[in-house]
Amino acid sequence: MKDVMPSPPTHIRSHDAAELIRRILPTLYAVDQHQPRATADAHYHPEATFQDPLVTVRGLKGLRRLIYVNRTFLRDCRIVFGDVAETIRPDGSHVVLADVTCTLVFKNFLPLRPWQMLVGDSFTYQSVHKVVLDENLKVTSHEEQYSLRSILDSAPVGRTLYALFRRVSGGCASDLGYMLNEYIAGDRSLGRGAR
Repeated sequence: MKDVMPSPPTHIRSHDAAELIRRILPTLYAVDQHQPRATADAHYHPEATFQDPLVTVRGLKGLRRLIYVNRTFLRDCRIVFGDVAETIRPDGSHVVLADVTCTLVFKNFLPLRPWQMLVGDSFTYQSVHKVVLDENLKVTSHEEQYSLRSILDSAPVGRTLYALFRRVSGGCASDLGYMLNEYIAGDRSLGRGAR
């Protein structure tokens, strides 16, 4: 007997999840007062998790707090998409990987001035978002991964320190696109330990 992967429900076409992520990420990371929270409420499962290298939250309440932090410290947040890949798992859930360039524009707060003197009034970094959606296209897990190199390359002081570190250590290059390329090439594991 031949194993056949179940097809997605007829009301959800392949690549719907990828298109949804292209629509909701710019809104979710926006600094508007109401839209990001409404987007989280509409598209995230009540027990969804969000994780990046600095913070992990569970549930909509935690996600709303993160959104509030963006609105507090940022004047603008711009997202530009690179490659976006989608896979449908046998259980009907969708996994979307999105290569993103994000530019944060800071408000001029006195407590932020030392930081802004180092990195400037805006800060651009690259990240990969791994978003898992259930069969109803509700986000159950959202993980943003970015590399130290991407962060250091964004600031003049960081670029100098990184160049010095590479000369001393012999290099520790980390290609942010590596993970996305591995995924597209067929490595579907992409755990926390992936390069």
